[in-house]
Amino acid sequence: MTTARSRGPLPAPLARRMAAPLARRMAAPLLAAVLAGAVPALVPRSAAAAAPAQEMLTYMPSEMVHSVWSGEQVEGFLGELSEYDIGQALLQMPGFKRKGTLLLPASNEQMLRVWAASAARYGEARGQPIVITAVFNGRLKPKGLNLEVASSRANIIAAVKHAVGLGVTGVQLDLEPYPTSSGYIALLEELDAALDGAGFAGSLSVVAPASVWRWTPEYLQRVGALVDQVDPLFYDSEITSSAEYEEWVEEGLAYYSANVPAGTAIIPVIPCYSKNPWHNPAVENIPHATEALRAALESGSRVEGAGLWWWYAFYEGHLKHADPALERAAWQQQTVNLPFSP
Repeated sequence: MTTARSRGPLPAPLARRMAAPLARRMAAPLLAAVLAGAVPALVPRSAAAAAPAQEMLTYMPSEMVHSVWSGEQVEGFLGELSEYDIGQALLQMPGFKRKGTLLLPASNEQMLRVWAASAARYGEARGQPIVITAVFNGRLKPKGLNLEVASSRANIIAAVKHAVGLGVTGVQLDLEPYPTSSGYIALLEELDAALDGAGFAGSLSVVAPASVWRWTPEYLQRVGALVDQVDPLFYDSEITSSAEYEEWVEEGLAYYSANVPAGTAIIPVIPCYSKNPWHNPAVENIPHATEALRAALESGSRVEGAGLWWWYAFYEGHLKHADPALERAAWQQQTVNLPFSP
């Protein structure tokens, strides 16, 4: 069996997940005045193997699921995502407790249902689905989760299954520091089996380290075989040179391309957020990251789409030390036009 993207045989645990992504809509008119001198020349959409919108993603602010919104308001949010060719909305769940338990407030349950139902209506009306992904966060031992304990893994899986029962069409694990133990592999194996048993037909993804030394080739290959999508995070590098940053992204994508199974998507997440001790937005930004993605594709790396961290800075303009208009223009006129891997 092969995926709709025809990348070759699926790893056995992934055969259940076959979503045929639809063609993305046409880009908005060029923002020439904004882009002049700020970003390099565009790749014409006609020349690009345009990524499906489902393979462009962003992390939504917490209040999008922790506050109560009407279905009409949520459809408005979905429309804003579509303006930027984004087809995966990632919603943050409360963090796991130390033993893997997770208490989902009633308002969160309500909003997951609203998001799922609104996305289904929105996608059906426009012929372009939007994936609603629940993101499960956890800190690992010594002060947090111990994935070597079977009961903790069972609690994590129970929490994920509960969210799936509310209608979400995507699940992401964001467990940090990035796990390297056999317990994480066991968790993914057990979660795969549980989602199969629940009849889940959506996407399972994991946040992944950009640094090539964290996951060995063998470990990355096993993780990749158990999920539909890996999302390496290319930010917080402490790099101070744009050239060095772009080289870092290119090297990371070459490593992932060599070690992630062909049936699993590689969706790098690129930065759009304010300065911190590890992140300089003059270096780590959408234009520089996009140039790195372009160079990686030209060198033969596999890149199926791109993600944004995060929506408030990008869309709402909550971005210090940088111009959100330039970041949005670079994304809309460059990133979404990259010749992504088919």
